[in-house]
Amino acid sequence: MKPDASGALAPVDPAQIGYAGMGQVVVKKNEGGVDVHQMGEMSQGISKFVSKETNLLIIYTGGTMGMKPDASGALAPVPGYLTEQIDLLVNSHQTDPMPTVTVKEYADLIDSCDMGPAEWRLIANDIFDNYERYDGFLVIMGTDTMAYSASALSFMLENLAKTVVFTGSQIPFCRTFSDARRNLLFSMSLACTLDIPEVCLFFDDKLFRASRCRKADSGNFDAFSSPNFQPLATVGLTVEVNTSLLLPQPKGRFRVHLDMDTKIMVVKLVPSFDTTAILRLASNPEREAKALILELYGTGNAPRADRTFVEAMEAAKASGLVVMATSQCAR
Repeated sequence: MKPDASGALAPVDPAQIGYAGMGQVVVKKNEGGVDVHQMGEMSQGISKFVSKETNLLIIYTGGTMGMKPDASGALAPVPGYLTEQIDLLVNSHQTDPMPTVTVKEYADLIDSCDMGPAEWRLIANDIFDNYERYDGFLVIMGTDTMAYSASALSFMLENLAKTVVFTGSQIPFCRTFSDARRNLLFSMSLACTLDIPEVCLFFDDKLFRASRCRKADSGNFDAFSSPNFQPLATVGLTVEVNTSLLLPQPKGRFRVHLDMDTKIMVVKLVPSFDTTAILRLASNPEREAKALILELYGTGNAPRADRTFVEAMEAAKASGLVVMATSQCAR
């Protein structure tokens, strides 16, 4: 069914049936009340007006979503393919409250395993250069390092007053049982619908705070999790928004930070680990590393009986090497 002239749902020609759009937004207020309204309506600080006058910039960097099998059967990026599919998708939803979409496809599509600070700067600059022309931004990339990229952007974009959503898919758009179409449609709508002034990551049915999520599953559609922070929104028959978690609109001028120091080492400690390697790093006056992140046991516990490890920490402190201890546990 689709809405008729009066707004009521009515049967339609099967040839005209497209992908179902989101119907309502359910707002979870702090006091437990629920506010329900249709997509496209005005609301108090949660949903913005969505129409063809709302502009969305999609930055397509690469990833599984736009891949197709090559001559050998292996998946490979196909320039122009996903941009074409997005255009067809938008045109098939002319009656839905969808934004006007512009796609910026990178000339060299990037495997997410190759994404790093240089690519993050490129994305941040594209958002900065187009900030005044668009109401929301959607970044499509591979899933393997999406959590890292989205988290990095959340720190690079200061005083962000608009929604930036990262998404991708586990299965390419061209496959019958792909999650690409669902993730793409919901992300496009959420980026210009919800008044959430921050960088987010949408996957399957959840909108996460970018700096609080991780890839947790490589074999299911529910690939991302946020172990210590609830989703900002959950999509089902309705969209449930946890308003108590939302950030307020910033008061300062939007700015982008592009300078990053990458001289950092991450070490996951395991039983029988040769801690002399850490001691050599901490004691080396010619080292380039400026910081060491240690993934430790439990709540961040380190071995006390290992004198080499203790000496390494003392050497790090004496030489000015920044050491940060974190837990290996997801929760």
